[in-house]
Amino acid sequence: MPEKLLEQIDRLMQQRPMYKEVLSAYRDLLGFVDEVEPEVAYKVKDASIRELKAREGFPLFSREDLPIDHEAAAVLFQRLLQHLSSTERKDREALKRAFQAVEGNPQWVNDVIGAFLSGDEVKLTTMAQEVTLSPMVVKFLAHMAVWPSMKYLRESAAEGIQERTWNHGWCPLCGSSPDMAYFSDEGKRFLHCELCGYEWTYPRIKCPFCENERAKDLGYFTGEEEEGYRIDFCRKCKRYIKTLDRRLVGSPGPLELENLTTLHLDMLAHKQGFTPSGG
Repeated sequence: MPEKLLEQIDRLMQQRPMYKEVLSAYRDLLGFVDEVEPEVAYKVKDASIRELKAREGFPLFSREDLPIDHEAAAVLFQRLLQHLSSTERKDREALKRAFQAVEGNPQWVNDVIGAFLSGDEVKLTTMAQEVTLSPMVVKFLAHMAVWPSMKYLRESAAEGIQERTWNHGWCPLCGSSPDMAYFSDEGKRFLHCELCGYEWTYPRIKCPFCENERAKDLGYFTGEEEEGYRIDFCRKCKRYIKTLDRRLVGSPGPLELENLTTLHLDMLAHKQGFTPSGG
């Protein structure tokens, strides 16, 4: 695991003690994730096809046909379950039941990952309830399980993305919604994909979910003493996205990490009547 990432996790533990338990577990899980070297069969698409897909607003891949290493993802999911079920978490008994479900039926984990990738929230929730585990935890573990494949794909396929012609609010690589945004040192706005982690530029005065550009419908608010963090919202579609301003935040972590440690901003947005990308 990169030393810089460890330093960022430790810094956030000190700055946000309420997330200490979450960050400690996340750091442990990253150790398992870093050990995985997925075998991803990525085939470079023809340049003309890539350009056509971009012009028509289609991502390079859809979530259902992402070339990921399903076997590696299933093994990693099981290892993450086994580790967490051995800790003193409050939900460790549910985690044990989930681990037993995987041992008894290897297809169980494949179904979970498949439901996660296809965005089948009903099936994902049903399977989580079968082992009395929180759907959020199951979703998080599924995401961690496919992350090595997503990282490989992002790094190998990025050159195939025609970003100059891409002005949509969904990821040009996998078609997923953004889960966070940030302002660069130059003031440009970037969106961060909730699934693969790809980042792309997007207009500052435009909703990434309904593409509303009416300034009077768009706004933002901040939490108490949260310099550099804000919640951008759209009154038209009632959705929001958390935004980090890198000009104001010293040594920000990867957005996957920042998203995990700003759940209090999600709660604040919910109280104001706004929903996230999937709402």
